[in-house]
Amino acid sequence: MKHSSVAPGTCASCHNGTTATGKNSSHISTTASCDTCHKTTAWTPATMSHSSVAAGTCNTCHNGTTATGKNSTHVSTTSSCDTCHKTTAWTPATMSHTGVAAGTCNTCHNGTTATGKNSTHVSTTSSCDTCHKTTAWTPATFSHSSVATGTCNTCHNGTTATGKNSTHVSTTSSCDTCHKTTAWTPATFSHSSVATGTCNTCHNGTTATGKPSNHIPEAQLGGSMGCDACHTSTTSWSTIKMNHNGSSGNGIGWCKACHEKGTSYLGNMEKKSLNHEAEGGKVPTDCSMSGCHRPLGTVGSSYSAWD
Repeated sequence: MKHSSVAPGTCASCHNGTTATGKNSSHISTTASCDTCHKTTAWTPATMSHSSVAAGTCNTCHNGTTATGKNSTHVSTTSSCDTCHKTTAWTPATMSHTGVAAGTCNTCHNGTTATGKNSTHVSTTSSCDTCHKTTAWTPATFSHSSVATGTCNTCHNGTTATGKNSTHVSTTSSCDTCHKTTAWTPATFSHSSVATGTCNTCHNGTTATGKPSNHIPEAQLGGSMGCDACHTSTTSWSTIKMNHNGSSGNGIGWCKACHEKGTSYLGNMEKKSLNHEAEGGKVPTDCSMSGCHRPLGTVGSSYSAWD
């Protein structure tokens, strides 16, 4: 049947149950024309306009007979459908928890009526709302107030909750030795049990921050040294007291390697050109060979200051 010449709202002229199919006995009670909800291509799907439906009267039609109603597993409630559902679709639905008493979440969130704890959930007898919000399961805020110090790995084992990753510093200490319960980072590492001179066991650039590419070469200072030979603070790299160790100030230990103007090594060392105070026009080979600066020169305290 071609409906192009049929005027809108005149469907019942033919669709009266005699000339053509009309409303059946279980049809929603309405005086609206068929084309208010149905299309001329097929009766279904039909789009019901809820614009004239008064709020809170959904079950006048949505009673399971006239139109779809609550199923057998629906949350037990006397609220109207439109408290949670929209007129465009049943799902997603937004459940209003305003009338739900604190601590009674599992009345519905039992895994049957509504989503409950999954098999990998942290073992707890606390109510859902201790950690979760009514807007979404995640993010959840876990209260560690009742967790005994040193027992973090009871949950933080990599299965129940996040544990140490493969690049974590090797340690048998409990998580709370360095980490806080609010976040993994920033973490505060206690260096009290670390032996002097063993910094690079962890500070190797992989396990923990190591020397940058433009760090002063240890050879310039006279030999191999641990980080703590110069870095005197375990909380800040920049707190430095330069230790020139056994530098002889010539050859491989030339001062100019770091102190000559234009060098790119890190540090707050003073930098000058080699001829900045040349006597008699004589330019020294190195700072220490000028006769002014230690160790080969004659002025100033050895390794601690220029003059």
